Amino acid sequence: MAKGIKVGSEVRVLRGKFSTQKGVVQASEGVGRARKWIVKLNGGVLERFSARTLELEQRHLITPPSTSIRAVSQEEEDSCSSNTSSDESSTSDNDEMREVDEDGASRRASDVSERRTNWDNRDTAAESNGDDDRVVLDGVEWRKMGVELNGPAYQRKAALYHPLHERSTELDFWKMMMPADLMRNIIEATNLHTEMAQKPLDYEQLQHFFGILLAMTLASGGERRDMWKTESNGPFPAPALGRYMACHDFERILRNLKLCVYTDEELADDPWLPIRSAVDSFNRNRRGGISPGVTLCADESMGSWRGLAAKVDDAVVGLPHVTKIARKPEGVGTEYRTLSCGETKIMLQLEIQEGKVPMQGKEYAKDYGSGTSSLLRLTRYWSGSDRTVVADSAFASLKTAEALHKHRGLRFIGLVKTAHKRFPKAWLQKYPYTNRGDHCVLQANIDGRQYMAVGWNDKKLKMFISSTSRTTEALCPAYKKRFRQSTPEDRTSAPCVVFYKEVKRPAVVEAYFDNANAIDVHNHLRQGGLELERHWKTQTWWHRNFATIFGMCESDAYLAFRYFHPLAPILSHREFTERLSLQLLTYKSSFHDTGPSARLRKHMPVAPTEQPLQTVVAKIMSSHTLKTNMRECPVFQYKRQRLEQDEEGTSHNGRVPSVQRKCSVCCERKTAYYCDECTQLHEEIVPICNPGSTKPGFTSCLAFHIDQVAIAL
Repeated sequence: MAKGIKVGSEVRVLRGKFSTQKGVVQASEGVGRARKWIVKLNGGVLERFSARTLELEQRHLITPPSTSIRAVSQEEEDSCSSNTSSDESSTSDNDEMREVDEDGASRRASDVSERRTNWDNRDTAAESNGDDDRVVLDGVEWRKMGVELNGPAYQRKAALYHPLHERSTELDFWKMMMPADLMRNIIEATNLHTEMAQKPLDYEQLQHFFGILLAMTLASGGERRDMWKTESNGPFPAPALGRYMACHDFERILRNLKLCVYTDEELADDPWLPIRSAVDSFNRNRRGGISPGVTLCADESMGSWRGLAAKVDDAVVGLPHVTKIARKPEGVGTEYRTLSCGETKIMLQLEIQEGKVPMQGKEYAKDYGSGTSSLLRLTRYWSGSDRTVVADSAFASLKTAEALHKHRGLRFIGLVKTAHKRFPKAWLQKYPYTNRGDHCVLQANIDGRQYMAVGWNDKKLKMFISSTSRTTEALCPAYKKRFRQSTPEDRTSAPCVVFYKEVKRPAVVEAYFDNANAIDVHNHLRQGGLELERHWKTQTWWHRNFATIFGMCESDAYLAFRYFHPLAPILSHREFTERLSLQLLTYKSSFHDTGPSARLRKHMPVAPTEQPLQTVVAKIMSSHTLKTNMRECPVFQYKRQRLEQDEEGTSHNGRVPSVQRKCSVCCERKTAYYCDECTQLHEEIVPICNPGSTKPGFTSCLAFHIDQVAIAL
């Protein structure tokens, strides 16, 4: 690093691709450590350099320019730390830190040059012996080269199987994400308690119950019973939830809440049975309700629990297995291995981690171990789609990439740390990277499939295993957020300036980091935003696990509303929760939501919960058709006859029922069309808008009606 550089100085470059070249300083950018010098090299090329990369040929007095900080070079890694606010106590200390050790800079440059020369000499010797840059690990040969693998063949965007109506609300997206069969199981299992006999739980009350749970997360502390207060507390209005459900009714439902029906013998065989049906319902709902984008993200999610976790006389009195992960914000409780869509960040699949011994008996566990087998089970419903799976070091290994290609037909990008068997970790660590952002690539051909090992020199070396993407430089570099005082001479009172350091990276690294945070974002919405697990205080472990799944459904509804609804307003997560809570509290049941009656079940001999939603919809479309002549409807004729005659059999002022009714879906447009099947089943006219009146880009009311019937089934 040179001291005394100014405009007009003759300098020599110490490192980088212009090493040893000479030039003249033309201008400068920035101040202090962020300063960059624009140098015109002898070949006429203009380049920006930091003082650390330059050596002064002729010394002059330095006069720092008073320009603002604009950019920071990649070589200033040590000077761009985020905690530079108050390390020095005086101006003299700052001056000492800005003094340059020319001998030290020269030694560092010579060390890098020597390492590069030694590496090139090693390569020359290897080539002379007929041995290229390669390493063989357990029969896998890795060769050093630039690799550009083909991208994934699956290029479709994420989509909902549920039809999107032009007037879809937050409540509609909630119904899409909250499994209908789970709500039916809750109603059935809860009503078996004797305390629920006089006033059983129904669908409408369950929605009010859910609305109160969401309203609890919006309150600022206090006891649960405070939600029913009617007197305001200072500037805060009283919640007064008694308008929607009495406090004793809410507590009665909460005490008797169960997620499924089971016997003591079944519970003894499967201690996770109280929550397993909820997880299965969640997985079925996502499998049949959403088509993910090109990328799938795998990670862990935690359900907080600090209660009992033990068995007494083979009876489960607490959480069957407690997982402790110190690095997690809520690191004690139930661990879920999860899979989400990298594009929408909606959760797709859950798997409970039941403990070491039970998980060893799961599918693929014996052949592939914990991480790889979990990933194979989570991705089973997207086999053969040629999507790309992105996962962190808990799943990533060469074995995982091979297994996903063999059993699922999927591609893989993963960050490798400890699972480095047959992976050239040591070779990548010894490679002499010159600058931050440099990378090195090794390629291997295993059973006709190309895999690449990538080492990327960030602040710390990061290594990746990939069976897709490219290693050419990414269009978008990595942006590192940094802070600096606007006046380097006064680090105690000067305001902080935020800037971003750009670090180049290959396309495969960009693909990983653009999608790897999907589940982390989802976890933050659930645990940092909604926080239902903190507000719902309980000593029943399956209630706490249900709160986790409930929070996932609410977060998914928000993410789907924000991503898929083209006319949706820009809402924060809290605003979405407020709207959804009010819509649930004021919810009124319709024939779509009361659940399937005995007559509906006759039309569906196969259990629809075992089929994707689109399969059920296809079967219903053949019977649920629109008719145009409402006068010929038997229900209409019966009501007209009753209306035309009074008690004495005389005319009733000549009134006749209208042949046009408001659509039962949009509740705005009048129509003469009606669904013949539902009208006969419910003995009530079910008017539906003409499909030709739907705006372009939206689902017709008929398609929306058929989908709601399928969900109810």
